[in-house]
Amino acid sequence: MRCPVCGDVREQPHEECGACGADLTTLAPGTVLADRYEVRAYLGRGGMGSVYRAFDRVLDEEVALKVQRAQSARGPEAERRFRSEVKLARQVSHPNVCRLHDGGQEGALRWISMELVPGETLAARLEGGPLPVEQVLSLAVQAADGLAAVHRARVVHRDLKTLNLMVDGAGRLRLMDFGIAKPAATGDTGAGGYALGSPEYMSPEQARGQPADARSDVYSLGVVLFELATGRVPFRAETPVATLLQHLQDPPPLEAAPEPLRPVLARALAKTPAERYADGAEMAEALRPVRDGRPQAPAFRRPAARRWAIVLGLAAAVVVAALSVRTPPLQHSAPPPAPASVANAAEATAPSPSPNATAPARVMPAPARPAPDVRAPVLPIPTPSVPEAPSPTPEPAVAAVATASPTPSPTTAPDGWLLVVARPWADVSVDGIPRGQTPLARIPLPPGPHAVLLTHPDYQPWPRRVTIRAGGTFRLTVDLRDDGVPRR
Repeated sequence: MRCPVCGDVREQPHEECGACGADLTTLAPGTVLADRYEVRAYLGRGGMGSVYRAFDRVLDEEVALKVQRAQSARGPEAERRFRSEVKLARQVSHPNVCRLHDGGQEGALRWISMELVPGETLAARLEGGPLPVEQVLSLAVQAADGLAAVHRARVVHRDLKTLNLMVDGAGRLRLMDFGIAKPAATGDTGAGGYALGSPEYMSPEQARGQPADARSDVYSLGVVLFELATGRVPFRAETPVATLLQHLQDPPPLEAAPEPLRPVLARALAKTPAERYADGAEMAEALRPVRDGRPQAPAFRRPAARRWAIVLGLAAAVVVAALSVRTPPLQHSAPPPAPASVANAAEATAPSPSPNATAPARVMPAPARPAPDVRAPVLPIPTPSVPEAPSPTPEPAVAAVATASPTPSPTTAPDGWLLVVARPWADVSVDGIPRGQTPLARIPLPPGPHAVLLTHPDYQPWPRRVTIRAGGTFRLTVDLRDDGVPRR
């Protein structure tokens, strides 16, 4: 390595130049590392090292080169953890994750080469203030999708923040620097017992110095989404220690966030890991209906959800029992009604003609009000007034005929849908409005013609005109590798 100050050349890299004592952890343009990477420009410095734009002589392209400060990871155990993290991270392949090429060590320096992504970080984008909620939701789904890919590779980011999330020129978000230079998630603590990471984005378990898993990343992503929507992090005090205490003790100020984001943030920023989303994939599934304007399940915490299921089940049983008492059955010799539950009470329908005129029709009484949408486990609640009598020969149950015709509920289903299947993947816009990145759920659209545009950084924009029919689904399948035109 050549010293950028005096030009002295040493066979092995050192932290200091043996001739002039200059700091060799900051590489000058022209420096060649590992006989492969020629440093061309300094890009910035993070908590664990410096990042450079470099030319990879093997791949024959420019890459981002992260050089770790030697003093931050010494010893054989740090070396083992570093190589293990690099091996795992190389398995991550996703459009929303920056690709990692290689990693190694030369003397006192450890380096990682990765995809060079031209663009800006979310921290830079936030300098102009909070982002529109539509943009926040689009970025949130992309970040959660990328985080899901990282978690599937058994990697925990542990330092997710706006500085580590970058948006390229096409508007695609990338997760950067996902945990490569961090110790393994088994008591991540630094010198003096302080937890490693950025205090404003650390989960409560990280603040305690406890092991961090995928649910810790979910918490950090919740902090990022809150910051994108409000322009500030939920917790920040005068000192790092005071900030960590706020993560441990204070409830997040959800009232400052836009209404559509509050249910997701309430669960992502839960103090207890068990009450959060299990990983990035589960958080992405919760964010998609919010982004697409579809109904979403209430953000119940698991214990509360179970209590609500029991309460609503009892209420449904009381309604069914009351209707059975008030309305006499058609035949007195009929067996008692089957046990009621939240599900069959909510799905009760009006009487329908029986295919056999002589056979009694099974008619379920309609409740006075529609039951709320509860996405919790349904517990069967037996009707308290009539015990269930087992019968060896099943017979058709006869219920009471409703005395009033049920009021038809207004339909909320969309007029039609568009399903886009693009390979390898594509960003989808419909009528000039971005709808996200494939794979996507069906997009609700009014009937009629619509303009669809698929974009991918490796191919020319791919437009298509589609016609949506009421109640139908238009499936648009595109393989850009065969149908697209590669960019020159």
